[in-house]
Amino acid sequence: MTVSSRFALFYGLYFALLGCIAPYWGLYLQHLQFSSEDIGWLMAVFSLIRILAPDFWASQAHRFHSSQRMLRYVGVLTLLFFSAVFWADGVWKMAVVMVLYGFFWAAMLPQYEALCMQSLNNDLNRYSRLRLWGSIGFIASVVALGGLIQNTSVAALPAVMWVLIAWITYNGWTMGERSLEPRPDNQNPAIWPHILKRTTLGFLLATVLLQISFGPYYTFFSIYLEQQGYSSWMTGLLWAVGVFAEVLLFWQFGRIMHLMSWRSWMVASLLITAIRWCLTGYAVHSLWWLVALQTLHAFSFAALHAVSMQYIHQLFPSHLRGRGQAWYSGIGFGLGGAIGAYVSGQYWEELGGALVFTGAGIVALLAVPLVWVCLSEKKIVAE
Repeated sequence: MTVSSRFALFYGLYFALLGCIAPYWGLYLQHLQFSSEDIGWLMAVFSLIRILAPDFWASQAHRFHSSQRMLRYVGVLTLLFFSAVFWADGVWKMAVVMVLYGFFWAAMLPQYEALCMQSLNNDLNRYSRLRLWGSIGFIASVVALGGLIQNTSVAALPAVMWVLIAWITYNGWTMGERSLEPRPDNQNPAIWPHILKRTTLGFLLATVLLQISFGPYYTFFSIYLEQQGYSSWMTGLLWAVGVFAEVLLFWQFGRIMHLMSWRSWMVASLLITAIRWCLTGYAVHSLWWLVALQTLHAFSFAALHAVSMQYIHQLFPSHLRGRGQAWYSGIGFGLGGAIGAYVSGQYWEELGGALVFTGAGIVALLAVPLVWVCLSEKKIVAE
């Protein structure tokens, strides 16, 4: 297999695994008789570990001959610690398992993203076409699992996840090594001067707000659908609709990105996301409304992620892009995801799904003025 094929396979497997976690892990925790508060807390802990882990691993990459070698080791350790999930029969045991395997799993995506963009010479069009295999893997996962769970039980979920993690690890071990780029003066360069710039801080805070708004969706959307009488198979299809829309936009985004500035794409996508969340809570009784709202995932994720990749590669110099990816993943997805999961878990029973999703829409809307003020229309060049 070519290097590009290895990256495509990684994206397919990684997001197939995410297709197990995002739609169905909450249902699995509910199957274990955990309360809404426990589920929100566990998902928050899992997201929280993503704050420190990505930058830790990015900062330690220089200790390895290559990023690929580091990723091989973390793959093995992810598989090892996840295996303990079959014996985790309480909230605290489950928390320990999720923290341990999450710590190593969190190292993978930022480093693979940096390696992929490096191998493609930052070609967004080629990146989008490789990255869409992740969306395809997610779709295949949620649809197949929906049918499996409906015909068997959600108790089968950990076994499927174990197989996917093992396959990801194998793919990492069969990928050829590429030496790390030399760093200035052979030292570990400081990232703080780049983080503390107004543009970078605004970009990261907007990402945090976006991921907070995703909290109810990733933690309770499947549970919400089940409460309204939707089958596991239909739940999987609704998740797949969103990711299919994401695939289409990823596939064509390189051709249409020039129609607006990066900032305009972010503002438009955040406004669409705010509308999506506000309507989702009240449209749950209408299948067709839900289908229409799920197609907006093309903007909530695909457009925002593609533009974010551009910002990262402009805000950070080449020798810091791995750590820049780690900050984007750790602070944005980790901190934002943890806050979103915890808060939605605390208020899900008290306020109900409709109001919690409305709150998520308001949070997404708060990111709009931040992006407008902090991000420039002009191209940014890292110093």
